[in-house]
Amino acid sequence: MTKKEMHREIRTRFYEVINEKFPQYEIDSDGFGRVQLVEGNDIIEYHMSRHTLCGYSDNSEQTKENEAKMEVLLNEIVGQYEI
Repeated sequence: MTKKEMHREIRTRFYEVINEKFPQYEIDSDGFGRVQLVEGNDIIEYHMSRHTLCGYSDNSEQTKENEAKMEVLLNEIVGQYEI
């Protein structure tokens, strides 16, 4: 499996996890390597090339907790691949 294929598979699996465990978040891509997970006024950015999450400081406490949970799940997915 090439690196490109691994990155694509990681992204696909992460989106599946978001849809399953955090269905309240809408997945919105900017088309330039970043994806926003949006719930109301709260936004978590997913940087596709580095497989990292970044939430805004003014996000609700619930969204901050969800971001931490998402980060753990994302790291588990990434850990299954040699990048």
